[in-house]
Amino acid sequence: MFRINVGGVQLGISFSFPAVLALVLLTGCDSRSMLTALICCFLHECGHLLFMIIFGNRPQAVTLYGGGIRITPQAGRIDSLGKDLTVLLAGCGMNFLLALTGLVLDGMSLFVQINLLLGAFNLLPFRHFDGGRALELLTDGRGLRAVRCTFILLTAMLIVLMGINGSISISLLMTFVFALAAEFAEG
Repeated sequence: MFRINVGGVQLGISFSFPAVLALVLLTGCDSRSMLTALICCFLHECGHLLFMIIFGNRPQAVTLYGGGIRITPQAGRIDSLGKDLTVLLAGCGMNFLLALTGLVLDGMSLFVQINLLLGAFNLLPFRHFDGGRALELLTDGRGLRAVRCTFILLTAMLIVLMGINGSISISLLMTFVFALAAEFAEG
């Protein structure tokens, strides 16, 4: 892990980040699509950061890792449930806003498609995704295991169907394995 301190915020990059990028590129993803996806991920995280700053809570750390970008807030709640939910959902909101803007200006471009996918994907109720964290805040963790297990089974079925059709996505498969490992490791 490489880390530097910039203005009191730890910026880091894990070995897993370039390793996953290399693996995805080696499996046939073109560099234009990869760059567009990275820009969309960066803008997603800017949505979170914008509302953290608006609510007066600077991040403690920002880390690039194999699962994407992790923003570690300073300990504790920002101020209220509403503000915490706003910060959690601001990334997806940014993706949907960018997708709508791109759709109006340029039609169904790659940028629009990736933003829609990224926004929807991050709303899934898995532990490390925005939707999972928001759902945990809203329900105080009650009933989440059943919801998460249902989504794990549905995602597994989707991956099997994609495999049968010959259109398996290595990045979807890798993300699913990560989410599955995280659910069982922490659950």
